[in-house]
Amino acid sequence: MRRPVISALSLCVAAALSGCSAATPAAEPPSATTASSVTYTVVGNHPVLPNGSQDTHAQTPGSECDSATSAADEALGGRVADGFALAGFPVSAALLRHFLKGTGTEVDYPAGSAISRKALASSAFRAVDNEVKEAVLAQLKAGRTRVLLSVAQLPTVAFESKTSDLYWGFRGTQGLTVTGSIRHESGQYVGTLTYVIRDSYGFPVSDTLDGFGPPMRYLQTVCGAPQHAGGARWFPDTIALTVPFTQAP
Repeated sequence: MRRPVISALSLCVAAALSGCSAATPAAEPPSATTASSVTYTVVGNHPVLPNGSQDTHAQTPGSECDSATSAADEALGGRVADGFALAGFPVSAALLRHFLKGTGTEVDYPAGSAISRKALASSAFRAVDNEVKEAVLAQLKAGRTRVLLSVAQLPTVAFESKTSDLYWGFRGTQGLTVTGSIRHESGQYVGTLTYVIRDSYGFPVSDTLDGFGPPMRYLQTVCGAPQHAGGARWFPDTIALTVPFTQAP
């Protein structure tokens, strides 16, 4: 994602050298094309830290997986996933089924996917997007050609509407990566930012989820993989979004 840039210092040195010889014609002012050839890069990462969603063993010493309880909880998880599908929440259904399958492999939703478009339209993401763009613009105004965003400048996205696929599939997400490429054109900074919303799909102690959270946590910890072959397991998941960046200096 990193690209070489023409620094302001290089331009100043070139202009100074051209003015040192009387035999050399006076240098012309930099053209709009030259000015706009500078590319500003944006990089920032708020990593997902270890948390209760990622538990892979029973929290109570000596706990043993009860086969009858495990079978009942798995059946409940299947019914909940079917209910998500019927309610028009296909991503929530797919993520829960992936959890129950227990492979632990990452699930990524690319920019332009249906769930990415939902996230893009959400007020939760728009608030984060506005905050990040303000931080980027402040560094551009300060003359930075490489914008480095700190963890504090990358808030996580919390989807709080229970009528959305985003809530039942992601809820409070846990990490955020931002990259971008920006130019200066026609008196404005113009480019794109790409967000990757990061999460751990799993069931911490506090995640009740209308009653089905605790049974899913039982499957994840007391009966979960990798301690128990074929058990449920948490996994990382992401949503990518690309948005335009157009700001006046």
